[in-house]
Amino acid sequence: MDNAKKQLLNHQLSYLRVQLLFAKLSVCGPDWMKYHFTPSYNKIYLIREGEGWLQIGKEQLRPKPGELVFIPGGLEQSYSVTTGTPYTMQWCHFKSNMNFMRLFQLFGISKVVSVGENLELQQRFRELEEHRSDKGPSTSLKIQSSLFSIISYFIDHAIMDKSQEAANDSIRKLTETIEYIDTFLTRELTIEELSQNAHFHPNYFIRIFKRHLGMPPMRYIHERRLEKAKLLLGSTDLTVGEIAHKSGFNDVSYFSAAFKKSAGVSPSEYRNLFTGSDWTK
Repeated sequence: MDNAKKQLLNHQLSYLRVQLLFAKLSVCGPDWMKYHFTPSYNKIYLIREGEGWLQIGKEQLRPKPGELVFIPGGLEQSYSVTTGTPYTMQWCHFKSNMNFMRLFQLFGISKVVSVGENLELQQRFRELEEHRSDKGPSTSLKIQSSLFSIISYFIDHAIMDKSQEAANDSIRKLTETIEYIDTFLTRELTIEELSQNAHFHPNYFIRIFKRHLGMPPMRYIHERRLEKAKLLLGSTDLTVGEIAHKSGFNDVSYFSAAFKKSAGVSPSEYRNLFTGSDWTK
Protein backbone atom coordinates (compact mmCIF):
# COMPACT_ATOMS: atom_id res chain seq x y z
CA MET A 1 0.00 0.00 0.00
CA ASP A 2 1.46 3.37 -1.01
CA ASN A 3 1.79 6.32 1.35
CA ALA A 4 -1.21 8.16 -0.08
CA LYS A 5 -3.51 5.21 0.62
CA LYS A 6 -2.03 4.82 4.09
CA GLN A 7 -2.84 8.46 4.78
CA LEU A 8 -6.36 7.91 3.50
CA LEU A 9 -6.83 4.87 5.75
CA ASN A 10 -5.43 6.79 8.71
CA HIS A 11 -7.89 9.61 8.00
CA GLN A 12 -10.79 7.14 7.98
CA LEU A 13 -9.70 5.53 11.26
CA SER A 14 -9.38 8.90 13.00
CA TYR A 15 -13.19 8.93 13.36
CA LEU A 16 -13.40 5.47 14.92
CA ARG A 17 -15.36 4.98 18.14
CA VAL A 18 -15.89 1.62 19.81
CA GLN A 19 -17.92 -0.01 22.55
CA LEU A 20 -16.61 -3.16 24.19
CA LEU A 21 -19.29 -5.83 24.60
CA PHE A 22 -17.42 -8.90 25.89
CA ALA A 23 -13.85 -10.05 26.47
CA LYS A 24 -12.79 -13.45 27.72
CA LEU A 25 -10.30 -16.32 27.64
CA SER A 26 -12.20 -19.41 26.44
CA VAL A 27 -11.30 -23.07 26.31
CA CYS A 28 -13.74 -24.24 23.67
CA GLY A 29 -15.51 -27.57 24.04
CA PRO A 30 -16.62 -30.09 21.41
CA ASP A 31 -19.93 -28.22 21.12
CA TRP A 32 -18.22 -25.05 19.84
CA MET A 33 -20.20 -24.62 16.64
CA LYS A 34 -22.76 -22.26 15.13
CA TYR A 35 -23.93 -21.91 11.55
CA HIS A 36 -25.21 -19.18 9.23
CA PHE A 37 -25.67 -16.16 11.47
CA THR A 38 -24.87 -12.48 10.88
CA PRO A 39 -23.82 -10.51 13.97
CA SER A 40 -23.82 -6.73 13.86
CA TYR A 41 -20.77 -6.51 16.13
CA ASN A 42 -17.08 -7.07 15.33
CA LYS A 43 -14.97 -9.91 16.74
CA ILE A 44 -11.24 -10.32 17.34
CA TYR A 45 -9.79 -13.73 18.25
CA LEU A 46 -6.26 -14.42 19.48
CA ILE A 47 -5.78 -18.15 18.93
CA ARG A 48 -3.64 -19.66 21.69
CA GLU A 49 -4.05 -23.41 21.10
CA GLY A 50 -6.10 -25.96 19.17
CA GLU A 51 -7.83 -25.99 15.82
CA GLY A 52 -11.16 -25.31 14.16
CA TRP A 53 -12.63 -23.47 11.19
CA LEU A 54 -14.48 -20.23 10.47
CA GLN A 55 -16.62 -19.33 7.48
CA ILE A 56 -16.74 -15.54 6.95
CA GLY A 57 -18.89 -14.68 3.98
CA LYS A 58 -17.53 -16.87 1.19
CA GLU A 59 -14.09 -17.18 2.79
CA GLN A 60 -13.21 -20.20 4.93
CA LEU A 61 -10.41 -19.82 7.47
CA ARG A 62 -8.57 -22.32 9.66
CA PRO A 63 -6.69 -20.06 12.07
CA LYS A 64 -3.71 -21.60 13.82
CA PRO A 65 -2.19 -20.90 17.25
CA GLY A 66 -0.32 -17.61 17.16
CA GLU A 67 -2.76 -15.95 14.73
CA LEU A 68 -4.97 -12.90 15.29
CA VAL A 69 -8.36 -12.94 13.51
CA PHE A 70 -10.55 -9.87 12.90
CA ILE A 71 -14.13 -10.61 11.81
CA PRO A 72 -16.08 -7.50 10.76
CA GLY A 73 -19.74 -7.26 11.71
CA GLY A 74 -22.40 -7.59 9.03
CA LEU A 75 -20.95 -10.71 7.39
CA GLU A 76 -22.66 -14.10 7.49
CA GLN A 77 -20.58 -16.47 9.59
CA SER A 78 -20.28 -20.07 10.67
CA TYR A 79 -17.76 -21.78 12.93
CA SER A 80 -17.08 -25.27 14.25
CA VAL A 81 -14.58 -27.59 15.87
CA THR A 82 -12.69 -30.15 13.81
CA THR A 83 -11.50 -33.62 14.78
CA GLY A 84 -8.56 -32.13 16.70
CA THR A 85 -8.39 -30.36 20.05
CA PRO A 86 -10.80 -27.35 20.09
CA TYR A 87 -9.48 -23.82 20.32
CA THR A 88 -8.23 -22.03 23.38
CA MET A 89 -8.52 -18.34 22.53
CA GLN A 90 -8.64 -14.85 23.94
CA TRP A 91 -11.40 -12.88 22.29
CA CYS A 92 -13.45 -9.72 22.35
CA HIS A 93 -16.67 -8.50 20.76
CA PHE A 94 -17.21 -4.80 20.15
CA LYS A 95 -19.49 -2.40 18.32
CA SER A 96 -18.20 0.52 16.30
CA ASN A 97 -19.52 3.54 14.43
CA MET A 98 -17.44 2.45 11.42
CA ASN A 99 -18.25 -0.24 8.88
CA PHE A 100 -15.13 -2.41 9.07
CA MET A 101 -16.42 -4.72 6.34
CA ARG A 102 -16.34 -1.77 3.90
CA LEU A 103 -12.96 -0.66 5.20
CA PHE A 104 -11.44 -4.12 4.73
CA GLN A 105 -12.75 -4.29 1.16
CA LEU A 106 -11.59 -0.80 0.22
CA PHE A 107 -8.03 -1.18 1.47
CA GLY A 108 -7.42 -4.88 0.88
CA ILE A 109 -7.03 -5.74 4.56
CA SER A 110 -6.59 -9.41 5.45
CA LYS A 111 -8.71 -10.97 8.21
CA VAL A 112 -5.84 -12.99 9.72
CA VAL A 113 -2.32 -12.01 10.78
CA SER A 114 0.41 -14.09 12.36
CA VAL A 115 1.54 -12.73 15.73
CA GLY A 116 3.34 -15.70 17.29
CA GLU A 117 3.60 -15.91 21.08
CA ASN A 118 2.87 -12.21 21.48
CA LEU A 119 2.87 -11.54 25.23
CA GLU A 120 1.90 -7.90 24.79
CA LEU A 121 -1.29 -8.78 22.88
CA GLN A 122 -2.15 -11.45 25.44
CA GLN A 123 -1.84 -8.81 28.15
CA ARG A 124 -4.08 -6.38 26.25
CA PHE A 125 -6.82 -9.03 26.06
CA ARG A 126 -6.44 -9.75 29.79
CA GLU A 127 -6.80 -6.04 30.46
CA LEU A 128 -10.04 -5.91 28.50
CA GLU A 129 -11.48 -8.74 30.58
CA GLU A 130 -10.36 -7.11 33.83
CA HIS A 131 -11.43 -3.56 32.96
CA ARG A 132 -14.87 -4.63 31.75
CA SER A 133 -15.86 -5.51 35.32
CA ASP A 134 -14.03 -2.55 36.85
CA LYS A 135 -16.12 0.37 38.14
CA GLY A 136 -13.26 2.82 38.64
CA PRO A 137 -13.32 6.44 37.40
CA SER A 138 -10.85 5.77 34.58
CA THR A 139 -12.32 2.45 33.39
CA SER A 140 -13.37 3.82 29.99
CA LEU A 141 -9.83 5.15 29.40
CA LYS A 142 -8.31 1.78 30.27
CA ILE A 143 -10.70 0.00 27.89
CA GLN A 144 -9.85 2.61 25.24
CA SER A 145 -6.13 2.00 25.61
CA SER A 146 -6.33 -1.80 25.49
CA LEU A 147 -8.90 -2.16 22.69
CA PHE A 148 -7.31 0.42 20.42
CA SER A 149 -3.92 -1.18 20.98
CA ILE A 150 -5.32 -4.49 19.69
CA ILE A 151 -7.11 -2.89 16.72
CA SER A 152 -4.12 -0.75 15.72
CA TYR A 153 -1.76 -3.73 15.96
CA PHE A 154 -4.04 -5.72 13.67
CA ILE A 155 -4.45 -2.93 11.10
CA ASP A 156 -0.71 -2.25 10.97
CA HIS A 157 0.05 -5.93 10.29
CA ALA A 158 -2.93 -6.94 8.17
CA ILE A 159 -2.52 -4.71 5.13
CA MET A 160 -2.03 -7.12 2.27
CA ASP A 161 1.33 -7.11 0.54
CA LYS A 162 0.87 -5.65 -2.89
CA SER A 163 3.09 -4.23 -5.59
CA GLN A 164 4.18 -0.80 -4.48
CA GLU A 165 2.06 1.76 -6.30
CA ALA A 166 3.61 5.07 -7.16
CA ALA A 167 1.92 7.83 -5.19
CA ASN A 168 0.79 9.96 -8.09
CA ASP A 169 -1.04 13.25 -8.46
CA SER A 170 -4.42 11.54 -8.85
CA ILE A 171 -4.11 9.77 -5.49
CA ARG A 172 -3.04 12.99 -3.81
CA LYS A 173 -6.04 14.84 -5.23
CA LEU A 174 -8.35 12.02 -4.20
CA THR A 175 -7.03 12.19 -0.63
CA GLU A 176 -7.64 15.94 -0.62
CA THR A 177 -11.18 15.33 -1.90
CA ILE A 178 -11.90 12.94 0.99
CA GLU A 179 -10.75 15.61 3.45
CA TYR A 180 -12.88 18.19 1.60
CA ILE A 181 -15.95 15.97 1.93
CA ASP A 182 -15.43 15.57 5.67
CA THR A 183 -14.94 19.32 6.10
CA PHE A 184 -18.14 20.22 4.22
CA LEU A 185 -20.24 17.15 5.00
CA THR A 186 -23.26 19.25 6.03
CA ARG A 187 -23.37 21.01 2.67
CA GLU A 188 -25.25 19.88 -0.43
CA LEU A 189 -22.19 18.45 -2.20
CA THR A 190 -22.35 17.68 -5.92
CA ILE A 191 -20.22 15.77 -8.41
CA GLU A 192 -19.56 19.03 -10.23
CA GLU A 193 -18.21 20.72 -7.10
CA LEU A 194 -16.06 17.76 -6.07
CA SER A 195 -14.62 17.17 -9.53
CA GLN A 196 -13.79 20.88 -9.91
CA ASN A 197 -12.10 20.85 -6.51
CA ALA A 198 -9.97 17.87 -7.66
CA HIS A 199 -9.41 19.40 -11.13
CA PHE A 200 -10.85 16.31 -12.84
CA HIS A 201 -13.47 15.86 -15.52
CA PRO A 202 -16.66 14.64 -13.73
CA ASN A 203 -16.70 11.28 -15.52
CA TYR A 204 -13.02 10.63 -14.78
CA PHE A 205 -13.51 11.74 -11.18
CA ILE A 206 -16.32 9.21 -10.67
CA ARG A 207 -14.23 6.41 -12.22
CA ILE A 208 -11.08 7.06 -10.17
CA PHE A 209 -13.08 7.58 -6.97
CA LYS A 210 -14.90 4.28 -7.40
CA ARG A 211 -11.67 2.47 -8.33
CA HIS A 212 -9.91 3.50 -5.12
CA LEU A 213 -12.84 3.80 -2.67
CA GLY A 214 -14.98 0.93 -3.95
CA MET A 215 -18.14 3.02 -4.39
CA PRO A 216 -19.35 6.14 -6.24
CA PRO A 217 -18.75 9.54 -4.58
CA MET A 218 -22.38 10.17 -3.60
CA ARG A 219 -22.66 6.76 -1.97
CA TYR A 220 -19.48 7.46 -0.03
CA ILE A 221 -20.88 10.79 1.17
CA HIS A 222 -24.07 9.03 2.31
CA GLU A 223 -22.06 6.44 4.28
CA ARG A 224 -19.88 9.10 5.90
CA ARG A 225 -22.97 11.05 6.97
CA LEU A 226 -24.40 7.95 8.62
CA GLU A 227 -21.09 7.31 10.39
CA LYS A 228 -21.07 10.89 11.69
CA ALA A 229 -24.65 10.46 12.90
CA LYS A 230 -23.65 7.34 14.85
CA LEU A 231 -20.77 9.27 16.38
CA LEU A 232 -23.09 12.09 17.51
CA LEU A 233 -25.78 9.71 18.78
CA GLY A 234 -23.23 7.94 20.95
CA SER A 235 -21.46 11.02 22.29
CA THR A 236 -23.96 13.93 22.54
CA ASP A 237 -27.41 14.78 23.86
CA LEU A 238 -28.47 16.46 20.62
CA THR A 239 -31.95 15.66 19.34
CA VAL A 240 -32.38 13.36 16.36
CA GLY A 241 -33.35 16.38 14.26
CA GLU A 242 -30.22 18.29 15.27
CA ILE A 243 -28.04 15.27 14.56
CA ALA A 244 -29.65 14.83 11.14
CA HIS A 245 -28.75 18.41 10.16
CA LYS A 246 -25.25 18.24 11.65
CA SER A 247 -24.64 15.05 9.65
CA GLY A 248 -25.75 16.58 6.36
CA PHE A 249 -29.35 15.33 6.17
CA ASN A 250 -31.84 18.13 5.55
CA ASP A 251 -34.89 15.86 5.83
CA VAL A 252 -35.28 14.25 9.26
CA SER A 253 -37.74 11.62 8.00
CA TYR A 254 -35.36 10.59 5.23
CA PHE A 255 -32.48 10.50 7.73
CA SER A 256 -34.42 8.23 10.11
CA ALA A 257 -35.39 5.85 7.29
CA ALA A 258 -31.84 5.75 5.88
CA PHE A 259 -30.36 5.22 9.34
CA LYS A 260 -32.71 2.34 10.14
CA LYS A 261 -31.98 0.72 6.77
CA SER A 262 -28.23 0.89 7.50
CA ALA A 263 -28.12 0.13 11.24
CA GLY A 264 -31.21 -2.04 11.60
CA VAL A 265 -32.63 0.24 14.32
CA SER A 266 -33.94 3.81 14.45
CA PRO A 267 -31.63 6.63 15.60
CA SER A 268 -33.40 6.77 18.99
CA GLU A 269 -33.14 3.01 19.44
CA TYR A 270 -29.46 3.14 18.48
CA ARG A 271 -28.85 5.78 21.15
CA ASN A 272 -30.78 3.79 23.76
CA LEU A 273 -28.58 0.75 23.09
CA PHE A 274 -25.67 2.68 24.54
CA THR A 275 -27.42 4.36 27.46
CA GLY A 276 -25.20 3.75 30.45
CA SER A 277 -22.52 2.13 28.28
CA ASP A 278 -18.95 3.31 27.91
CA TRP A 279 -18.01 4.63 24.51
CA THR A 280 -14.36 5.17 23.96
CA LYS A 281 -12.83 7.34 21.31
